Amino acid sequence: MLIDESGFMLQPLLRRTWAPRGQTPVIRSWDRHDRLTAITALALTPARRRCNLFFQLLDHNAKSEDFFSFIIMLHREIPHPLTIVWDRLSAHRKAARWFFELGCGWLRFVYLPPYCPELNPVEHVWSSTKWGRLANWPAPNIDAVSDRVSDDLQWQATQQRVPVSYTHLTLPTMIIRC
Repeated sequence: MLIDESGFMLQPLLRRTWAPRGQTPVIRSWDRHDRLTAITALALTPARRRCNLFFQLLDHNAKSEDFFSFIIMLHREIPHPLTIVWDRLSAHRKAARWFFELGCGWLRFVYLPPYCPELNPVEHVWSSTKWGRLANWPAPNIDAVSDRVSDDLQWQATQQRVPVSYTHLTLPTMIIRC
């Protein structure tokens, strides 16, 4: 199970686009900094034949309590022993410590090396969402951002080939570096 989080804001991510000569496209957007955080997990079967995508949207920055409850929710969905692979964010380490103190034998944590986001396939989920459906889109409010992010993550979760493609891009590199 590979876990990561990312933030989404009202400010649009600007991407190059085509326009007729002399008609520069202009995006009008809010100057507000409302924020939405998404925690996402890619769950791989041991043989890597199947990959599921789980996510949770938050209206605040993710804290250790959020990761703790997210992993509990994942364990309800997948009642098997889990190995969580994630970076060394302090909220991740704190949540892992809580599970260790509770003596959860069904859970194991593996940390990615520092400064190596390219090793986590969940980063491809964020790239696809941010530079796909959210690029050049001026959101009217944070609820619209939430709806669009939720729709895109839901679509990625239902397309089996999409999450699997993310793991094929990253996992060979992870195995070599670890």
